[in-house]
Amino acid sequence: MENITTMNKASAPLSYNTRMQARFILAFVFIVSYVSLLVGGHRGGKKLVPNAANHRDPPPSPWGLPLIGNLHQLGSLPHRSLRSLAAAHGPIMLIRLGQVPAVVVSSASAAREVLQAQDHVFASRPSLTIPRRLLYGCTDIAFAPHGPYWRGARKMSVRHLLSPPRVRAYRAVREQEVEALVQRVLEQACRGGGGVVRLSELMSDFAKDVAGRIVLGLRAAGDNGWRAKVDALLEESNVLLAAFHVGDYIPWLSWVTYVDGTDSRVRRAFERIDRILDEIVDAAATRETPLSEEEASDDAFIHVLLSLQQEEPTPTAGTGEWRLSRDNVKALLEDLFGAGTEATIIVLEWAMAELLRNKGAMQKLQREVRQARSISSDIVGEQDLAGMEYLRAVIKETMRLHTPGPLLLPHQSMQATRISHGYDVPSDTMVIVNAWAIGRDPKAWESPEEFRPERFVGSGVDFRGQHFQLIPFGAGRRMCPGVNLAMSVVELALANLVARFDWALPEGEAELDMEETTGCTSRKKAPLCAVATQRCFC
Repeated sequence: MENITTMNKASAPLSYNTRMQARFILAFVFIVSYVSLLVGGHRGGKKLVPNAANHRDPPPSPWGLPLIGNLHQLGSLPHRSLRSLAAAHGPIMLIRLGQVPAVVVSSASAAREVLQAQDHVFASRPSLTIPRRLLYGCTDIAFAPHGPYWRGARKMSVRHLLSPPRVRAYRAVREQEVEALVQRVLEQACRGGGGVVRLSELMSDFAKDVAGRIVLGLRAAGDNGWRAKVDALLEESNVLLAAFHVGDYIPWLSWVTYVDGTDSRVRRAFERIDRILDEIVDAAATRETPLSEEEASDDAFIHVLLSLQQEEPTPTAGTGEWRLSRDNVKALLEDLFGAGTEATIIVLEWAMAELLRNKGAMQKLQREVRQARSISSDIVGEQDLAGMEYLRAVIKETMRLHTPGPLLLPHQSMQATRISHGYDVPSDTMVIVNAWAIGRDPKAWESPEEFRPERFVGSGVDFRGQHFQLIPFGAGRRMCPGVNLAMSVVELALANLVARFDWALPEGEAELDMEETTGCTSRKKAPLCAVATQRCFC
């Protein structure tokens, strides 16, 4: 998926280590840069651009330092820093990440060209060290380079795992887990403490439970040690995938990751993740029938993948002849489980936070959901969701303001090309799409910093890759293939939370802290807590 993740519990220590590493690098490089500037001054100096022979008309660039380029300008929240740079240099600009040139796209029209008009050129991924080590040589879907393997794996996943019939087949799982979430909210609200509920914690557990059943065929809850394994899959891999590996951008400083312990952390994390995935695959391969309806599903992704692994390889147009290996299965499981879980957590967390800050929107959504639910049941079922336009508007507005992966995942050009305004882009250039900046572009949105779900009512604007002013899941060939599954979970959970409870901020809390975490995703930094009062439908 496009939005690879940083988990709250483990992100703080790693963020600190990453900052220390960056300070060390900058301190070391600054001396070299200063000397280079002095020498360059005597020689007249040159603008920091790629080789002119291969890049005759590059996009405009902010000034950068020798050796490190614009790395020092990214800050702890790169999507915000890049938007500020784009305001001065334009919606298509060239930056240098160490020795790596990167074109940054910050407008809907430019994103349309990169992700649609020239999608065939920009459909690959750059080769990054940590994803290669953690994702079995990037044999997942999100980080795999464009080619026969990626085309075959994506086609197989969409057909057998993420198709509309498959998404519908998991309806019972979604409804059961949403009902379990509601019960946990009730338990915390009745336990004392003025009805305060730790929403971030509950929504994280809920997302893991849903993904655990759908992807792995097991429920994360219980005291069989499974919860710790689920947390490890997310926290070990996703935090490190958000880490900065200096060797990717300044190759002659690649030794730094050995000295500061990054390489050791990645190795230990991979060994642990690999053991856990081996246990999961072995258990699924030897299990003839599911443990119970509550704990497993015959149609879980892992069972489908294992059955496909046993099939004879057949030639497929454009993908060649290939068979899934055991490592391929593990990479796909890690990808599908991690990305799907994080997207669910982020959207639910920010949606509830925005609704708590905007009482009018909360009340309007509650009226819609409560009127649409079945008369005979307190539960909002999937059959009740069809006409809930305002519910979908709230979700769209949440993802516009709080894009799960603000910079998506980087693309890479597979050949030299020319894009808007006559700018040349050489082959093997990284391309970064700032989906967060596009979602807040005043040229595309009225009052872009305000939470106004009404802007989507009757507009027809959607997030499935056709309207480039709203691309939280990307677009084109590399768009997240699991968007429909993720949204089916989010819609049902949010509808039940607002229908079955009245919500308020804890006593003494005048407003919410809306600061976001650092990393590849936009998780809410401060855990979300709220007072829940059960709604009676007597």
